[in-house]
Amino acid sequence: MKLKIKDEKIVGYILLAIGIIMIFFSVYEMVRVFTGASPPPNLFNFSDVSIQMSEQVEETLLISGEELNKLAAMVFWYMLMFFIMWSGGKIASLGVNMIREIKVEVKEPMEKPKTDVSSQGNESPSKESQKSEEAKGVNDKQSDES
Repeated sequence: MKLKIKDEKIVGYILLAIGIIMIFFSVYEMVRVFTGASPPPNLFNFSDVSIQMSEQVEETLLISGEELNKLAAMVFWYMLMFFIMWSGGKIASLGVNMIREIKVEVKEPMEKPKTDVSSQGNESPSKESQKSEEAKGVNDKQSDES
C-alpha cells in the first residue's frame, strides 16, 4: 500500500506530536522525582551494608538498605526516562522527515571525464602547454632584464 503525500504528512505530524509528548513527559517525571514531589518506583530491596572493624567493636553501618534502595531506584528511573526522551527524539525526527518535502534539483547534467589515450603523463596536454608558456614567459623576462 502506497501512502499519498497528504497521508505521509498526516502520519509525520502524528509522529512529531508523539515524540514531543514523550520528551515532555520524561522531563516532567524526572523533575518530579528529583525534586522529591514524587518517589521513584521501588524496584529494589537491599539490606544494610556494614563492616566489622575488630572483634571487640560493634559493626559499623556504611549505608542503610533504605538509602541504597532509593539511590538504585533513582538511577534506574533516570536511565528509563533518558531512554524515553531519546526515543521521543528519534520518533519526532522521523515525523519531521516525513513532513518535509524532498526536492532534488539538477543544475547541469553530468559528463563523462575526457581521457587522452596519447598522453602517457599524469597531466593533461592543456596543463603541459600552460606550463611551457609560463616557462617561455619567464625566459623572455630574464632576457629583457639583461
